[in-house]
Amino acid sequence: MNKKELNGERKWTQYIKKLLEDMISNDKKLNKHNYKIYCDTDKAKKTLSAVISLNKYIKYSNNIDKSINDFTNNKFHPDILIIEDVVNEGISYSIPRLVIESKYNGTSFTPHEILAYNYKADLHKKLYPGLRYGLIIGNSSYINNTTIRFGNNFDFILSLSDEVSDKEKEKLMDIVKKNLDYATKLESIIDDKNKKISCICIENNIMFKDKK
Repeated sequence: MNKKELNGERKWTQYIKKLLEDMISNDKKLNKHNYKIYCDTDKAKKTLSAVISLNKYIKYSNNIDKSINDFTNNKFHPDILIIEDVVNEGISYSIPRLVIESKYNGTSFTPHEILAYNYKADLHKKLYPGLRYGLIIGNSSYINNTTIRFGNNFDFILSLSDEVSDKEKEKLMDIVKKNLDYATKLESIIDDKNKKISCICIENNIMFKDKK
């Protein structure tokens, strides 16, 4: 990736982060949660590894790759991380709810890149029960077959135009809101904290674009 493409991807990631911040601040339901968004291009980085090192909120410690102890490991530096700050029995900690990898000019994805992202998704989801993992592709009108074939660990993959339309923003907000909700409910089911919550259906929805 050349410097021009890299700058485009960084700007795109910051743009998506800003959209998500606006969404959360303007949504009454989301405002009930103490969500915070961090971006890997921020000056003050808050990566998944930093969250782990700060609050030790690891559920499956016996199954974790020992490389998690290396907090400089790029495997645990997602592009965008949405956490929820919670207080339980007087103890404050942060729970990662949604990780979003951000890619620009996604139609040029190579199998190697997709496999790397897919591997990261698998590692992260083993750390936290209920964690959702998505991929947002900018400057792309479709998702190519390589991404579909090798992106099985993503909970959603969304392609967006370079200039995101209002309709695309609505779709993005709907997907993010649903996955934040899923993350909380799945954690409750996996940890058996709330037996009133039960899961009756798990599906992977796919939206096809009609050919013009």
